[in-house]
Amino acid sequence: MNLQNLRIFLKVAELEHVTRAAEVLNLSQPAVTKIIQSLEREAHLKFVERQGRRIVLTQAGRVLQSYARRLFALEHEMDAALGALRDVEGGEVSLAVNTTAWTYLLPPIVARFRERYPRVRLQIAVLNSHEIMEKTLNWELDFGLIEGTATELPPPLQMHIFSQDRLILVASPQHPFAQKESISAEMICIGELLLREEGSGIREVIEQACRIQGLVIQPLLTLSDNEALKQMVMSGVGVTILSELVVQRELASGELVQLPMLDFALQAQLSLIQRNDKLLSPASQAFLRFLVAANTHSQFA
Repeated sequence: MNLQNLRIFLKVAELEHVTRAAEVLNLSQPAVTKIIQSLEREAHLKFVERQGRRIVLTQAGRVLQSYARRLFALEHEMDAALGALRDVEGGEVSLAVNTTAWTYLLPPIVARFRERYPRVRLQIAVLNSHEIMEKTLNWELDFGLIEGTATELPPPLQMHIFSQDRLILVASPQHPFAQKESISAEMICIGELLLREEGSGIREVIEQACRIQGLVIQPLLTLSDNEALKQMVMSGVGVTILSELVVQRELASGELVQLPMLDFALQAQLSLIQRNDKLLSPASQAFLRFLVAANTHSQFA
């Protein structure tokens, strides 16, 4: 199959829309449709079907998508390996991290790495743990840092515990809970807790702890950003559980107070995740070494 046609197919599959894919690729909609039909004729299989205005993949389409992703990941690895032979100081590193690692762990590491390897390109995404696992599985990342524990890790992925992160319960000093000597799991889980979105590693840790207590979380609000959670809680809306690192400044200033949790103490693992069958480029291996060295004296350790 023509590689360019496969790239066009992957964009249609990603956007679930022929016209949008055509716009992104700077092609006409009929041209994109013709290419998809050409792939289907070549394989004697149907790869896409319409559901209203959306394009969805058939079973054959999902198989093609999986192999095409692997094919282009290998192409990327080949280019990186050949580039490294030309210039060991060059290359590209593609990774994703959660918001805690991005804010409190990565900036000084990136600064030192850029000073040592100024010609290496860094592609860094900030995603939740579920998204990081999915993109690593789909060959889109060299590796990622996730928080929490992956209970069902797909076989091609491997995970190494990087460090521990203590989670604490916080509230505004004006919140009624701030006057209590201890807060039970039931008080936390039912009605007052603000949480990250589903797929967040910290949320999974909290939900698991509540399940052990026989409780199901009924969140007051769900937000997709640590800063949004802090601002909402500082305004007096509910309570939240976050990494101790995330709220250090607010605890010191008195904008937030730590609440004593009666029934459980929470810790989240910060873990490195990667495919066990992916060959890392010299640049990616160098960045990993910087991560490991930084963790030796990091607050995460």
